[in-house]
Order: sequence, then structure tokens, then C-alpha cells
Amino acid sequence: MQIGKNRSDEEVIQRVLEGHQEDFALLVERHASALLHFVGRMILVREEAEEVVQDALLVAYQRLHDFDAQRASFAVWLRRITFNIATHHLRGRHLSFIALEENVNGIQTTTDADLDRLLSEGGPDLRDLLDRALEQLRPEERTLLHLFYTDGQPLSEIAFILGLTDEAHPARAVSVLTSRLHRIRKKLYVTIKRLRNEYR
Repeated sequence: MQIGKNRSDEEVIQRVLEGHQEDFALLVERHASALLHFVGRMILVREEAEEVVQDALLVAYQRLHDFDAQRASFAVWLRRITFNIATHHLRGRHLSFIALEENVNGIQTTTDADLDRLLSEGGPDLRDLLDRALEQLRPEERTLLHLFYTDGQPLSEIAFILGLTDEAHPARAVSVLTSRLHRIRKKLYVTIKRLRNEYR
């Protein structure tokens, strides 16, 4: 018999580790939907995203004894596992993206605020252009943008999810992510402008 749904994740985890494996179903019920939404930003085919979530939950169950609430919440820990599996799933595919390191035409003269000004203009085609531009980013770049701007997660948690945590120098990972965010925003701006010119 499963325990009450008002128990915290940590309490449920402890119960599972004590031998009540059936209680893991409560954790699946709590987190599977959010994980699918998270993976869907990296893997656009729903069936593949669902497979990744199933694999991630299985790995989480098998490694539950490794969970450390002092390092991250269970939800963040799950996202780290899921991100790694999704990245592995995508590895080796011949997908076409604009590389973060590429010298995209115009990016050197673009400021970080240019994207804000462009988005504030609105317009009937802007939402479609933004979606198309996001699709041209690498999966990990889309994930970083969504985690920070859509989900509002702190950079320290994002660093943990993306496997960039440097416990000896925690500020270093935050600095790296801040720089990446600025560069991705510039790339989005340049890509939206290019797409707008192509479809005129």
C-alpha cells in the first residue's frame, strides 16, 4: 500500500530505500509530466521524448541511493539524469544547427539588448520566427534558455542539471552560463533577423 501523497519527495525516497519499492510510483506521478515537458525542448518527437523520460525514471530508481538532498532537490536531480540521457540519445545524429562557436554573420556587432528590443516590437510573424529560430539552436542551448527564462531556475541549479557544477569554484559555472546566455541571445537575434529577410 502506497503512503499518503502529502509526503515530501525525501520522505518517499526514504521509504523506497527501506524496501517499499511501490512508493516510487508516487514520485513518477509527481514528476513524469514535468520531465516530459523538459525533454520536449531538446527532443521534438514526442514518442522519443517519452522513451527518454521512461529511461530516466528507471535510472533514477536504480540510482536512488545516490540522491543527495544537500546538493540538489529531487526534481533538479531528475532533470540532470534526464538531460544526460537525452544528450546521449541525440549524440551521433546528423542534425543541422547553428553552432554556438560559429561566427554568425553580424553577431559580433549585436548587443544583448537587441533581442529585447526586437521582441518588444511584436508583430504577427514574430512568434513564428522565434519558434523557427529556437529550433535552429542546439538542444542544450534551447534547454538553457527555457530553464532560465521560462522556468526561472537559478543558474546554480541549471549548472547542476547541465553537469557544469564546480564545487571548488561554484561561481565559475554561473559565470560560464551567463556568458552562454548572452551569446545565445545574440544568436537568436541574428537568426530571427535572417529568417525575417528570407520570408519577405
